[in-house]
Amino acid sequence: MRYYEFATPARPILKISQQAQAVAANTPATPLPSNTQPTATPAEPIRVYPRAWQREWLQRYLAAQMAQSAQTIKPTADDIAIASMHHAEAQRAADADYQRRTGKAAVTRRWVKRD
Repeated sequence: MRYYEFATPARPILKISQQAQAVAANTPATPLPSNTQPTATPAEPIRVYPRAWQREWLQRYLAAQMAQSAQTIKPTADDIAIASMHHAEAQRAADADYQRRTGKAAVTRRWVKRD
């Protein structure tokens, strides 16, 4: 909500001579400018759900997550070791192919333990 939606309507400021005329005629001497802001469409209301509904929804969500996790096959330590060996073999083959094509040795960064 904007300030102008809550603010009291502005009253015109009258000069001393205009005040006497306004009191005499009982009408405002200068009309208010009609520069009202166009009203925007109201924003999407904030949805508030009852606590019981929230708990029920959370229980269903967690149950679905547990079911999905149970269906997912998790790799064993052996699977991870085999995959890393396959990756190392593919990397060595790619490095050899690069060296054969360009004549330059592939840049390999090896971790060296510092003392």
